[in-house]
Amino acid sequence: MEQEKLLKALKTRGFKPALFASAEEAAQYVLSLIPAGASVGAGGSVTLTKMKLLERLAAAGHEVYSHATVAEERRGEVYQLASRADWYISSANALSMSGEIVNIDGAANRVSALSFGVKNIIYVIGRNKITPDLTSALERARHKAAPPNAARLNKKTPCAVTGECAFCNSPDCICNVTTIMHHPTKYQSAVHVLIVDEDLGY
Repeated sequence: MEQEKLLKALKTRGFKPALFASAEEAAQYVLSLIPAGASVGAGGSVTLTKMKLLERLAAAGHEVYSHATVAEERRGEVYQLASRADWYISSANALSMSGEIVNIDGAANRVSALSFGVKNIIYVIGRNKITPDLTSALERARHKAAPPNAARLNKKTPCAVTGECAFCNSPDCICNVTTIMHHPTKYQSAVHVLIVDEDLGY
């Protein structure tokens, strides 16, 4: 099965993968995985918003650092706090069948926290973000994920209007930094990759 192939590829690369039939099952797993009292940083994510996961973590007593819930003038501060949290949770823009995780960012707060700084990482990734290979994962991040995200964030970019990437140089561009996570780094304790058998996010 394709799902088993993907789980094997992720495990071979050193990730801790798990498959869930629904977003609710994945949410329950996240709530059980993060220990009491641990702080949690979060990247901007339609997936996490749909799951109401940050609200549920806060209700469970965790200190949650999310720039999406604070005023613009506090975002830089919250970016820093999130990057020093005990855990960091995010979705991804694409996941290849070869087990490589692709993200594309404007401010790079998310990709930097996912790559270095936070020791315990949780990705929650819907089935719609899985691609056949790394090339198609990179294509997906820029051409399928970025335009609707730019529109959602009210960015003044060509793609926010047309829905098509123009490889722009706009100051509002959200495609400033692209990362490929081939393996967890030696500074990370665990990188959990939760795959949900539902369409989630862009």
